[in-house]
Amino acid sequence: MKKALLALMCLVAMMAAGTSLKAQEVTIVLNPGWNWISYPSTDTMDIATAFGSFTPEVGDIFKSKWGMTTYIGNGQWRGSLSPVFYPGYGYHYKSNRQMPVVVTVNVQQPGPQVVVTTSEPTDITAASAIVGGTVTLDEGNHIYACGVCWDTVQMPTVNGNHTSNDANACAFTDTLTELTPNTTYYVRAYVVTDYGLAYGGEQSFTTLDNSSNVPEGAINGLFTINANGDQVYFSQGNLQYQASTNTWRFAINQYDCIGYDNSNISSTYSGWIDLFGWGTSGYHDANDPYNVNYQPWSTSTATVNANYNYYGYGPSTNMTAPNLTGTSANYDWGVYNPISNGGNTTNQWRVLSFNEWNYIIYFRNTTSGFRFAKAQINNVNGFLLLPDNWNPSTFDLNYTNYYGNSGNYSDNTLDPSQWSILENAGVIFLPVAGVRYNTTVSKVDSYLVYWTSNYVSHNKAYWLSYEQDDPNNNMFGAKNTGYSYRAKGCCVRLVQDR
Repeated sequence: MKKALLALMCLVAMMAAGTSLKAQEVTIVLNPGWNWISYPSTDTMDIATAFGSFTPEVGDIFKSKWGMTTYIGNGQWRGSLSPVFYPGYGYHYKSNRQMPVVVTVNVQQPGPQVVVTTSEPTDITAASAIVGGTVTLDEGNHIYACGVCWDTVQMPTVNGNHTSNDANACAFTDTLTELTPNTTYYVRAYVVTDYGLAYGGEQSFTTLDNSSNVPEGAINGLFTINANGDQVYFSQGNLQYQASTNTWRFAINQYDCIGYDNSNISSTYSGWIDLFGWGTSGYHDANDPYNVNYQPWSTSTATVNANYNYYGYGPSTNMTAPNLTGTSANYDWGVYNPISNGGNTTNQWRVLSFNEWNYIIYFRNTTSGFRFAKAQINNVNGFLLLPDNWNPSTFDLNYTNYYGNSGNYSDNTLDPSQWSILENAGVIFLPVAGVRYNTTVSKVDSYLVYWTSNYVSHNKAYWLSYEQDDPNNNMFGAKNTGYSYRAKGCCVRLVQDR
């Protein structure tokens, strides 16, 4: 919700609400490009007098609502406007200098002109609140921008988080979103008028603690998955399965991965596995004759049907819903199975779609501006997914490898105690756990592959993929290229809709 003010600088000091300002020396800064100048003095003044020793650059523009003029050199201006400041009006000035220039002016300001009141915050939740304010003006004064500024420290200013509302709004409300649960925020209303920038009194509120709303088996961090603003919680770890007891669970730690023991996969194996063929939830639709490899221990790579389901994994392309959704939703591990440490009921978790994975990685808006980074936790390589409200001050991360094309996992090396700080802040870790083909497991330290809910063709499905040692596959994101065969054993990370 950060928006630039209409006024980039003002020819007045900041006014407290209702304060009467006397004659004073004011320092202003003309930045390169366009500047907003409010002129509150009681005397008419030309630019040369107002700006003292400042000399315009050729091509500088002076503009008001009546017209504009351009500096052509040798003290000469050309255009429809005389380069003169009139009391109580605002102007725009475009500076062609490469660097800011500081100008000192003596101005005479009349008594109180603006009273700003900050409204008491309402409708406070764990991540949002409604705030606002009112503005009282004397006759002839104009509003150029108004809104609220907020921060977790007292006396927030428009240099930080702030909203911006329509001009001439004497009363306004704003909804703050993506706030951190159980956190105290400070709010002040502000307004920019002909007389400058004024603030209202400070209000504070504390967001609710949403820990009780977090699903069992989930990490307390929210991730936006589409342009509609829908959010999900991630499970506490990758999905695991024990064939001998037919038990599904989430890994105890996010950095846990089974690795090479997945080669022991079988219908009677008493250990745990976490690399699965696509759509192997254990569900078989009797109307789908080509879905023959549906058990989580399936390893077959024999041809089943060359047209509809080459390897026999997941719903066939002749089905009404060839993705793991709709009438084929039971092919999704989290829909069909109860997860023992994730609520232990069916139809509670699900796999992200191709588009949802990519939205999380590349398109969602985050408080910090960062969405992920490489890391090594407890000697396990992987990617950190940063929640929507990630605050960089929580932990000093190295973001030089952002977007996954550079840097190493060791750029962020964390021990379990350091990792707990990030996990408590809602960060998700996707371990690089390798891939299985039949009963052969490889690239446990360098290959990240996670299934999506979407099919590509009769023999392939979309996946989230990254391989640091392969220049053709080292972009972190959902993929439909390479060897994304349904018979491959890949990781599964489930989510629950908020």
